Amino acid sequence: MNKTVKAIGVIAISILIFLGGYFAGINNRETTREVRIGYQDSADPNRIDYSTIFSDTKNQTIIDNFLMIYLQKEKLENVDINMESPDILIMVLNPKRSVGLIDSKVWFTSEGAVIAERVGESWEQVDYFIIDQSDADYIKKVIDGQEG
Repeated sequence: MNKTVKAIGVIAISILIFLGGYFAGINNRETTREVRIGYQDSADPNRIDYSTIFSDTKNQTIIDNFLMIYLQKEKLENVDINMESPDILIMVLNPKRSVGLIDSKVWFTSEGAVIAERVGESWEQVDYFIIDQSDADYIKKVIDGQEG
């Protein structure tokens, strides 16, 4: 009888510890990914107004879709765009670690969109990519609040 009581006590304590950790983890969720969509200020083109912000704690699907769009983009060699006036700017970052993951400018075209992704310390060092029309339409829908 003594062994049975001890075994039940150990199991009960183990379950309580597990449940305590589980509920603490649910209530202590921090943002680890954030997508910020912004526009150049009309009065000051060097200033960016990030009017739309999505986080993985509230909009995990949008975060995942943006990351998939960036993973599937195709490299462009010859680009004819006005670098100074993008349609939107997109940043993907990890606010928990204060790390920027993606810093990009986007120009919508009739075939989809051109993305300039900063690869160095400044916008002098960029790589250009293209995404298809369905991905560009998704970004537009997210901006307009129709997705999410």
